[in-house]
Amino acid sequence: MNLLSFALKNKNVSDYEIIQHQSKTIDPLVTVVTPVFNNAATIKKTIDSVLNQTLRDQIEYILVDDGSTDKTRSILLDYSSKHPNIKLALLKRNTGTPAFPRNLGIELARAPYISFLDADDWFELSGLEKLYRVLEETGDDYVVGKTVKIRTDGTSIVGEHESSTERRNVPPASIPHIFHHLGPRARMMKTRIIKDNNIQFPAMKFAEDKQFFMDVLACCKTISTTKEVIYYLNRQNENNGSLTSRTNVLDKMKCNQKVIRYFKEKELDSDIKKMILNRLFEFDCFTGFINRYHTLRTNSPTYKQKANDYMKRKAYTWTMKKTLKAANDLDYDITDHFFKPINKVCYELFKKGKYSEIEELFRWHANEKIKSYHFLENKAFFITPLQDPYKYIQIPMYAELTDCIVVNDHIQLHIKAVGDNSVCINELLLRNRQSQASEFIVQASVQNNGEGVLSLPIDWINSLPKSVYNIYLRYNDYQKVQLHIPKLMESLKSAQHKNCHLYSTINQNLALKVK
Repeated sequence: MNLLSFALKNKNVSDYEIIQHQSKTIDPLVTVVTPVFNNAATIKKTIDSVLNQTLRDQIEYILVDDGSTDKTRSILLDYSSKHPNIKLALLKRNTGTPAFPRNLGIELARAPYISFLDADDWFELSGLEKLYRVLEETGDDYVVGKTVKIRTDGTSIVGEHESSTERRNVPPASIPHIFHHLGPRARMMKTRIIKDNNIQFPAMKFAEDKQFFMDVLACCKTISTTKEVIYYLNRQNENNGSLTSRTNVLDKMKCNQKVIRYFKEKELDSDIKKMILNRLFEFDCFTGFINRYHTLRTNSPTYKQKANDYMKRKAYTWTMKKTLKAANDLDYDITDHFFKPINKVCYELFKKGKYSEIEELFRWHANEKIKSYHFLENKAFFITPLQDPYKYIQIPMYAELTDCIVVNDHIQLHIKAVGDNSVCINELLLRNRQSQASEFIVQASVQNNGEGVLSLPIDWINSLPKSVYNIYLRYNDYQKVQLHIPKLMESLKSAQHKNCHLYSTINQNLALKVK
């Protein structure tokens, strides 16, 4: 093998060896970094998705093996012996997190742009070129596209704010959820943004990618987003061997506490800092942590299990108290920036020590699929099982189908939307239930009173691929709400066609079946 092999040393972490063809890629356009550890079952598909990219040999591919003990290393050596654009770093011992392998990959990167790929995922074959072209055309610091999550029971879209529309030259703060769903997927950035600002992945078992990409985005002046599919996130069988899946939820919150402290102490633009802290407090503390509190009580009658459940709940509340304590010295109320009113209610209940009400609220929210609603002054509210003042909790948007009729070979959907953002409705979205990357869009709008009529040509509906489609109204570019059908609607029957069937799901939402 015509290879270069030499040893480098980082005295703080691990010895490693670099292996690469003498005929390495000259002046690559893009560097891709993949940390690898015992990924023999998936790594070939991952590597092939890079080698077969439309950019081909203009890619520098850095694979960092973090001390694999299965057949991974022999696979990597075989690939590196055949492909000059692969640079292989072999660590002599496992470092315990993806942080050092990714940071080493950044240090070794020679291309002006860099992207990341995990060792069980894969790129769409033109994904890197699509991202590269956007950055070359715009001069932006960062671009992100669509990620499709692959599961055994179907697919879904991750982080819809990242790929719902084509954006160019926009400041990161112009996208409200930009600091959400931050993983090493479907994104590309200028390498110098990372190196000039000395941004590194922190050595944590969880949340290291979140902190890293928050740092990157905070340093970007302008960014782009694209609707194009870039990345496939492999969650078949939930990747039970992955470090994230093996990390205890309480340990994850300890990592989140470190990230909160890090950004509290960091000098940042005040609006950016509030967006970051909002994500860390609302999404990670409430949506991702305390709303699981109701699952900690089992139906087991044994004393041992009851005692175990009690200790789990105590650990949850203690961890939550410690985490929220970090908000006490902020000069604003963190809930003023929460996206979901139910999380603000949970925060208030938690501060009052009303843990049983939190348990009741989130058990109801998870299990009550058909909820009751209250309407007041163009606002919609859940009717919860709690007592006042928490009986009614506002929701961002409610939409329902009020009628459905056939007019001149068109199906007309009469809708009523209620909420602060009802006038911001811009699309009717039909999403394939089995393959959610497959979606079809019809422009939509409603009047100031929230009412509107959407006309769908029957021939167009019949031309859709055969499948079942969930139907949504999309507003504010990427947020969406399903069309509720609160009661039996006889007009739905008259709107049927031999090849298409509109119907109410078991959760009383509008869906479409194309035969």
